[in-house]
Amino acid sequence: MNQAQSQQAQSFDLIIEGVGYLNRVRLVTPKKGPKYLACTINAMMGRADSVEYVSIDCIVVGQIAKLAIDQLKDDVDAKHKVIVGFRAGDPKPDFYEYPDRESGEMKQGQGLKARLLQVTFAKVNGQKIDIPLVPRNAAPESDAPRGDDDEGSPGSACGDDSSPQRVPAHA
Repeated sequence: MNQAQSQQAQSFDLIIEGVGYLNRVRLVTPKKGPKYLACTINAMMGRADSVEYVSIDCIVVGQIAKLAIDQLKDDVDAKHKVIVGFRAGDPKPDFYEYPDRESGEMKQGQGLKARLLQVTFAKVNGQKIDIPLVPRNAAPESDAPRGDDDEGSPGSACGDDSSPQRVPAHA
């Protein structure tokens, strides 16, 4: 196997960045598998004078993101307005049904499911909150192996411990 073949992309990342309201922070205990931290972000998009929202149901995978979400959980539970900047990966469409608040009829909803990689800032009721942040230009903090040599290995700038040995698509 030559150098070019060994550096061929083994996976591709689709990353979305945005700002949105943090909701439904919860610890999920599935019947099979380990517990995991999840949250919903109602991401804002469009013009400031006519904002639209996209619901993103996230599994929190970034190590530092887990610390930040844990720190913000009490404010979310207290129904404070928590706005976060975020980076999420691998979004997929999600369709679901829910009962209408007024009529009780079942309605269809849509949104995204994704992995929350990083929280870039947080505000609670308009006040900036100090949260743990991923250091800029720092080595990845994941304990996952990065291959035989560390030179040229991208690791994960988000502290994402779910995908060992990821190679950038441009390699």
